[in-house]
Amino acid sequence: MRRSRSLLITVLSLFVSCFANAASTSMAPTSELRQALVPTGSLRVGLNLQRSFLVKRDAATGDVTGMALDFSRMLAERLNVTLEPVLYPDVASLVEGARAGAWDIAFVGIDPARSDDMEFTAPYIEVDNTYLVPVNSPIHTLADADRSGVRIGIGLKSTTGLFLSRTIKHAQLVNGNATELLSTGKADIYAASRNLLLTVQERLSGYRLLDEGFDPVRHAIALPRGRELGLAFVAEFVENIKASGAVAAAIARHSMRGINVTPAATPVKKFQFQ
Repeated sequence: MRRSRSLLITVLSLFVSCFANAASTSMAPTSELRQALVPTGSLRVGLNLQRSFLVKRDAATGDVTGMALDFSRMLAERLNVTLEPVLYPDVASLVEGARAGAWDIAFVGIDPARSDDMEFTAPYIEVDNTYLVPVNSPIHTLADADRSGVRIGIGLKSTTGLFLSRTIKHAQLVNGNATELLSTGKADIYAASRNLLLTVQERLSGYRLLDEGFDPVRHAIALPRGRELGLAFVAEFVENIKASGAVAAAIARHSMRGINVTPAATPVKKFQFQ
């Protein structure tokens, strides 16, 4: 009888200990975390309007929607703070915003060239890149594109542009918008995410996408350097939305093509998300 009672007490003690630990990890964000992640009291989210698979602004109403907004709202709710979107026309100005301390988190492609200004969580999506070429073009492979005399349109400050700037040996890179460069004949082909190029293909007749892709861009949530506690919290948030199916659901809800959820990473668990 005494052994049974002793065992019961031990089990109850372990249960209470586990419950206390769970409660401590799911409690409201600490003041230290708030200071690291939302020093102004609002979650300021840097968004690049050129990445339509992440964020879109309605030309008539000015309303902003998209996958990045969905996840930003989820994170703001968990921090119990208001959301403040900070919109940028391109990635170059978003990077400048990191240097100026204008945002707390940003949705951006991972690239070593940006690591001086920001730190990244593990990726949550992977975006395939390829070329959009005229239907009668002799270009059928990636190797065909990197030849003398070929003009490749690209956003030079984009993750894809940074990659091609390091790897293209013979072709000429032309900076600019896909529709403008192709429709005016200033570029022969255009390099970008498959998702973006499928949209461009719908606007411009007479073009096809290569089957072959290159350097899939992994997109993550970035924080300005020096916010280690905030980075740890957001990194675990990213793993949670991947594991819960929230990322896959957002891809389907926003009809995103050429985009996949990345595999789980294994961050050190410091927080508990419900």
